Amino acid sequence: MKSVSFCFDDGFRASADSIARIFSNRGVAACFCVLAAPELAEDPFIRGARIADWAYWRETVAAGHEVAPHGYAHEHLGKISVEDAQASVQRTLDAFTRELPGFDPRQTLYHLAYLAAPAPIVQWIGEHTLGARMALGNAGRNDGAAWSRGKPVDCMTFGPPNAELRAHERLARFMGEEDGWLVLVLHGLDGEGWGTVASAALEQMLDEVLSAGVAVTTPNRFLLSLESI
Repeated sequence: MKSVSFCFDDGFRASADSIARIFSNRGVAACFCVLAAPELAEDPFIRGARIADWAYWRETVAAGHEVAPHGYAHEHLGKISVEDAQASVQRTLDAFTRELPGFDPRQTLYHLAYLAAPAPIVQWIGEHTLGARMALGNAGRNDGAAWSRGKPVDCMTFGPPNAELRAHERLARFMGEEDGWLVLVLHGLDGEGWGTVASAALEQMLDEVLSAGVAVTTPNRFLLSLESI
C-alpha cells in the first residue's frame, strides 16, 4: 500500500496550531520536526518567528501527533567537526528524552537540518536512532522493503517560490505513477517561515491523498511497523 508522511520542520507555533487541527480533523497524524534549543538558532526564519515550547510539544504528542528531533540549534552538521556534530546530536536526543515523556532515541527518526550531514555522522545517527531523514536524491520516495534499522530515509522539501504548487505536483506524480513511501517536508503555513504554503493548499493535498486511498502516517510509525512485520 502506498504511504505518505508529511513532516513540518522548525516548530512554528501558529502553523503548528493549524497543522494539528487540519490533520486531527481528518483522523490522521502530522510529524513535527523541532529543535531542542531554537532560541540559539542563527537561521533568520527561526530567529524572527514564534517557536513553540516544550509544553506545547508535550500537548501535541498527547493529542496523537509525532514530535521528532530536527537538531539542537539548526546547525548544519557538515560545517562543524565530526566531534561537535556528534555532541550536538547527543545534546538534542538528551533534551528530547528529558522533555518528552516516553521519548526513546531508538524509536525515532532524526530529521537533519538542511537535509544533509557527512557520512560518518549519518552512520553515527543510525547507530543511535532509527536513522537520519535527509535528501538522498530519490525525490522523497522510499522502498520500505529495502529499509533496515539505521539506514537513512529520503525526503523532499519545497522552498520559495511556488512551494505549494511543486509539493502538489510531487504528490500527484507519486499517486499516479509510483509506489512505496513518500516523505514530504514542509515548514510554515500562511506566510510563516521558509517555503510557506497556504492552509487551504495543505488541506487540498491531504484530502486528495486520503481520497485516493493512500495511507497517511508518520515516519516513526511507518518505520516501526516495518520492524514488526
